[in-house]
Amino acid sequence: MISLINSFLKSNYYNNLNPFVAKKIFKFFKIFFIKVELNHLPEKNYNFNKTELLKEFDAGKKFFTNIDKPYITYSHLLDLISVMGKKSLNFFDYGAGNLNLFFYLNKKFIDLNYYFFDQLDIMNLLKNFTKDKNLKNLIINPNISEINFDLVYFGSSLQYIKNYKEEILKFKKNTNYLLVAQTPFFKNKDLKNEFIILKQINMHPKINYLYSFNYDIFIDFMKKNNFILVDSNLNRVTKFLNFKNFDIEYKNIDMYDLLFKKYE
Repeated sequence: MISLINSFLKSNYYNNLNPFVAKKIFKFFKIFFIKVELNHLPEKNYNFNKTELLKEFDAGKKFFTNIDKPYITYSHLLDLISVMGKKSLNFFDYGAGNLNLFFYLNKKFIDLNYYFFDQLDIMNLLKNFTKDKNLKNLIINPNISEINFDLVYFGSSLQYIKNYKEEILKFKKNTNYLLVAQTPFFKNKDLKNEFIILKQINMHPKINYLYSFNYDIFIDFMKKNNFILVDSNLNRVTKFLNFKNFDIEYKNIDMYDLLFKKYE
């Protein structure tokens, strides 16, 4: 039965379904991801709507002015930053998406430099949006090589980056900590592939593709590049998120939070 469901969800028939019907199917089966037979992420992936994003930018201000808390892919982010005990924090948000976390952290920490990085079109849209906002501690698309960061945050973003190793290595010499949050990994030492590719179906009609990384190979890669794992936890931020439809060879596949510290 599950193989038939997987086959249907993989297909273009599902992609082209009426969104209302697709939503009903998701609510019934609660399947988030399907393994697909691809070797690389598609060139066009994780598209966004400009009008909707501009509204999100503007709506983010509420997280500075009231008690609301935004959706944060790493639930212990505030605790982690507090433990660092920094009087001034250089925080790099890779795949920031919107300004919710920017406004929320500004409410919590007095001296914050927030470095925003995402798709080029998103950053260009944000530059136009912020032109008259005078947000002095929001730095869009910074020159990474010229700045030392306290924390680099891949908040549910690394898995969507085609050349993810190249992007990580940009921070090899200039960050104290690197956090990979809400990212799918599988644990099976008999599997030698660096990653598998998943089709994300819970956001229909948006269809995204992402990596699930081989945990042991990823940890080895980080260690060889001066990052040592200091904390690893399962991520349970998204309600009902599961991988129950995956084959037994991926039985340990799950969402993880991995915190790395740079060492010399």
